[in-house]
Amino acid sequence: PSPPLRASVLLVSSAMITLRAAAFSTCRIPGVLTGSAGVTALGCGQQLRSKGKMMLGKDRSFGFPVQGGLLQRYAKAPMSLRMCASSTRTDYDTEQLRLLDADECIIVNEKDEVLGHGSKKFCHLMENIAADKALHRAFSVFLFSKDGKLLLQKRSDDKILFPKRWTNTCCSHPLYNDDELDNPATDEAAGVKRAVVRKLEHELGIKVGSVPIEGIEYMTRIVYKAAVGEDDKWGEHEVDYILLAVADVTCDLNPNEVSEIKYISKEELPALLAQEEKGELLLSPWFKLVAQKWLPVWWDAMLENRIPDCKDTATIHIL
Repeated sequence: PSPPLRASVLLVSSAMITLRAAAFSTCRIPGVLTGSAGVTALGCGQQLRSKGKMMLGKDRSFGFPVQGGLLQRYAKAPMSLRMCASSTRTDYDTEQLRLLDADECIIVNEKDEVLGHGSKKFCHLMENIAADKALHRAFSVFLFSKDGKLLLQKRSDDKILFPKRWTNTCCSHPLYNDDELDNPATDEAAGVKRAVVRKLEHELGIKVGSVPIEGIEYMTRIVYKAAVGEDDKWGEHEVDYILLAVADVTCDLNPNEVSEIKYISKEELPALLAQEEKGELLLSPWFKLVAQKWLPVWWDAMLENRIPDCKDTATIHIL
């Protein structure tokens, strides 16, 4: 690494060792790196942009949310992971900021019992995730073509949460409203499926009816937690509904949401995961978890027309 990069590593490591037992506060360390951090691990090195963006403040120092257990976990993590707690990003897309305030997520506990609701912004701020008050419902849908290929999307550079990552077909949240709130949770997950149809159209331009709601298969749920590597303010803590569907569709991409799409065969999945390991591309953390643990088995089941045999809607897998 370059000398500035080594200096920043030392600063991050020192901060975590010194402050790991502190009560919640924000520790500001003067930024050694500005612009591009020059790090590929977990997507660090996000370039600062200003054209067409909203700048939020001029302070480019690194901010670390400090809470005993959270910081201890950071301190035990590999250095590359801890470095990614350093944010160099101060600009955000205005439409993505609007959605952070407009979308009302469903807050739940680890049993997927509804506790209330909160804005998308509230549910994705690391300070709320660290305080264990932002667990919310999400979904990840895997859409296969009739010839057995999986449709992947690359999340837009404009996204605040995990930009530039390749991921499954569509990932988002059921909203706290009459159409999408399943309370209590059911094996049908009707509200979640309605959210899937809504977001397939919003992100990918897949017209309503192209993926029949009755053909969307709810497979299982996972609970996971992840930080946005290049921006320390944001993260995920979700009860994620995993769904499969088979349909041939026409896409009309919303560039604010999706920058690229591609289809891959089952045989190409190992190569995709290997590329991520080599740092040649970025994958979303939820896609990687599902791809490593379940996707090959489900893919075979889809090809053999026996998806119902693989469903496990009663279990919530804590990952």
